[in-house]
Amino acid sequence: MRRYIPILALALCVCLLAACGVEDALTDIRRQIEGGGAAVTPDPEDPMAPQNAPEDPAYGEGAAIGDGTISTEDVPAPADLPDFTALTVDECVEAPQPGGHALPRITLDCPGAEEINAAIDSAFSSVAEDPLCDLHYEAAKGAGGRILSVVMIQGGPNDWTEYTPYNLDLLSGQALTGPELLALLGQDENELRNLQQALLGDEFTRQFGTGEGIADAAFFQGQRDRTTSPDNTQTDRIWFGGDGTLCFAGRIYGLAGAEYYEYPLSTGLVF
Repeated sequence: MRRYIPILALALCVCLLAACGVEDALTDIRRQIEGGGAAVTPDPEDPMAPQNAPEDPAYGEGAAIGDGTISTEDVPAPADLPDFTALTVDECVEAPQPGGHALPRITLDCPGAEEINAAIDSAFSSVAEDPLCDLHYEAAKGAGGRILSVVMIQGGPNDWTEYTPYNLDLLSGQALTGPELLALLGQDENELRNLQQALLGDEFTRQFGTGEGIADAAFFQGQRDRTTSPDNTQTDRIWFGGDGTLCFAGRIYGLAGAEYYEYPLSTGLVF
């Protein structure tokens, strides 16, 4: 019987090598020699077992976060889109040219630039030819150079002015609405509206005071209430000013003249 022991031992080694892998089998044999317990075969259903590890090269390297989504913090620009974020405003926007185009144009080759240029042409081509209309624009960058803002400023009789902003994401090449810009900046729309109410009230007071000495106190308070009403706040017409702060078009209901006048007001928020 003893002469079969080496053969049986060899057969056992072969089985263990096939089932557990070389390292596990050698460990089990050492345990047998040292008087240890019986060999333990890994559970084939164990997700932590080496043979069950996914083939994804990012496995175990932090590709997934918290809720299992992929982090977009450092998402690069699309492969076919140049990096426009390093360009200056003058490199992004071409001013109206005598004998050429009458409106400013974003010169970048991306879908958002085409969309904004078309929108400006549609809204202001006829206005640009009106001698009674004062039309000009301002352009600036914000959010660390990622956002290009172009604001069309249309003036008319009796100091009437209207502000129409356009925002371009220079990283994605897409035009952004006001709410989309706020989402990109991580800002809550309701919080911005609350801030606007306070700023509109401050501007009303700067222009007209506190109402002391005003003959028609009810009218004064009514105009102030209209100015600071939540209905007078907005998140669609926002843009970055030349100082890098987020701005909005604020309507101030005054005491004379037009029903209201628009002013470019800074939120004081810098990104």
